[in-house]
Amino acid sequence: MLRSDLHSPFSWKSLSAMAGALTILALAGCGSDSVSGPKQVPLTVKAMGAGAASSARLASGLTFHSAYSAAAESIPVTFTKALLVLRDVRFHFEDGDFDTLDTDDGDMDSTGSQGDSIGEGEDDDDHDGGMVTFRGPFVLDLLSQSAESLGTQLVPPGDYDRVQGHLRALRASDWNAGGYPFLIGATVHLEGLVEGDGGGPFTYQARIDNEFMIRGRFSVGPDSPATAFISFDVSKWLVKDGAFLDPRIPDNAKWIEWAIRHAIKVDMDEDHDGHPEEH
Repeated sequence: MLRSDLHSPFSWKSLSAMAGALTILALAGCGSDSVSGPKQVPLTVKAMGAGAASSARLASGLTFHSAYSAAAESIPVTFTKALLVLRDVRFHFEDGDFDTLDTDDGDMDSTGSQGDSIGEGEDDDDHDGGMVTFRGPFVLDLLSQSAESLGTQLVPPGDYDRVQGHLRALRASDWNAGGYPFLIGATVHLEGLVEGDGGGPFTYQARIDNEFMIRGRFSVGPDSPATAFISFDVSKWLVKDGAFLDPRIPDNAKWIEWAIRHAIKVDMDEDHDGHPEEH
């Protein structure tokens, strides 16, 4: 009987070398793609309360004294709680493709200048391109000592020409609803004290469904991380045209909601010192 021993033309050693070469080629291909892709930098968005006493860096739990215009200074108000639900925030590229917003506020003023919040809408859909979205919901404690981070995302450097977002009620199904059961179904919750003659404690809670938009040029540089601050000026929430809006009077509710929607601004940390710039 004849026996023939068949041997593979490739040894285990040669097969191992070939596999290593293929791995190197694959890694080289991946590296080539990443190098040719667009450069991106981290953008962190933070939200904070602002107002007459914001520079005092209030410790959590302390009251917030709000000094209004000269006409309303005789009615000081102390806030002991100020919560606001922010559903999302969106930064739009200057040359991005996005839908326009309805900015008709009827008889309510809308200046459209940088730093002023304008516009109302009910569009919850994501736009196709030209923007980056920080998605909540976020329950903001506007009396907190520090700004609250809404997250960090990699974004293309360049100019962004508007920021928009939604103020929406907290839902029972939201991940953070368990910590704020009293806020479910509402967007804003205020507690405080109206001081002076005829004053007293108050609790104000309301549902606000609003899409706000802030026009301006917000630049993200190519060489370093960027930080944007969204400020909600609590000191303007109970005043309109210099007149005090007593939150205990039901007829003032619509104007308080209007004031809340129009007391939002965005600032970039241009000098990277951890604080918003004052323009």
